[in-house]
Amino acid sequence: MKRSILGLMYLIQGMRKAGIAVDQKLQSIGLRAEALDPSSTIHPSLEWDVLKVIGQDVAPEQGLFIGQHYALAGYGPLLMLLVTSENVRTALGQGIKYQALTHLTGTLSLKYTAHKVALCYEPQDLNSDLGLLRAQCEISGTYKFIQDLYKMMGLSIPQIHIELPFSQPQDQDFLNTYHGYYGTALRFGSKCAEFWFDDAVLDVEIPSADKMTFKIYESKCIAELERLKMDEQVPSLVQRVQDYLELQQGVMPTMAETAQALQIPERTLRHQLQQLQSSYKQIREQLIKDKALRLIEYKEYSIEMIAELLGYSEPAAFNHAFKRWFGYSPRQYFK
Repeated sequence: MKRSILGLMYLIQGMRKAGIAVDQKLQSIGLRAEALDPSSTIHPSLEWDVLKVIGQDVAPEQGLFIGQHYALAGYGPLLMLLVTSENVRTALGQGIKYQALTHLTGTLSLKYTAHKVALCYEPQDLNSDLGLLRAQCEISGTYKFIQDLYKMMGLSIPQIHIELPFSQPQDQDFLNTYHGYYGTALRFGSKCAEFWFDDAVLDVEIPSADKMTFKIYESKCIAELERLKMDEQVPSLVQRVQDYLELQQGVMPTMAETAQALQIPERTLRHQLQQLQSSYKQIREQLIKDKALRLIEYKEYSIEMIAELLGYSEPAAFNHAFKRWFGYSPRQYFK
């Protein structure tokens, strides 16, 4: 199942703010952070390929800082569903039900004991440095999400006891940094991340609750989930290349940059595409053609702006290409 690219975008933003030279790493595979299309989706395998590039030589513990820069804005309909829920119990249930719409790659669940309940998060990979980095980011981001959500709902943040699936840092200064962010009620070495609070919190009513608005956004979440499920199959090589080129607007990555991002030697990529009766040039041109038609039919952009969004330095070059593809100019198509 594909995911929104916003999770990757917030990760990049967090890396920037944590002082990591992520832009230079992105440039090595032909991507620019400011050109990433926030409306696009990304297959988990492709997202992992990009993460392998930008996460190289980044210590897993840096995820503690990176995750603090994740934001509520990217959650769209799911965020509105949560803040219009009847109470915290309902909001937690909806968050778990529609967790595929979040930036998380692991699994959410609830755990109950006498008078206590925990929101649990099991990361996808805790055995590699890259997996640990992503887990640190997502757990740190989840804690921030809980705090930001309570503030948005107009509720006091409850006391939370946190357990982390990481080894306790040996460095006292870094341990103090963990306590500074998560609080002193912190335990290391658990099987998954657990955010514990009194079960009385579950029945706290949400001031912004609204049954009608809740149903509207519930239907939007269902529709978005179905849209993402349509892409559950493992993508072919042609689809992987196309998905990568679709990530950003403007100048597209070169074949060499795409090969590097997909962890495939350029010569191998060229040969395998030939065997599939395709080529990088064909995929790129078809993608530009499809985007050109979509942008023109949207009727919100001038020809000059569309040319720029598609990576053309001059509108005349775009006009020439469009006429070669379709037999008439973009302005004639407008009419």
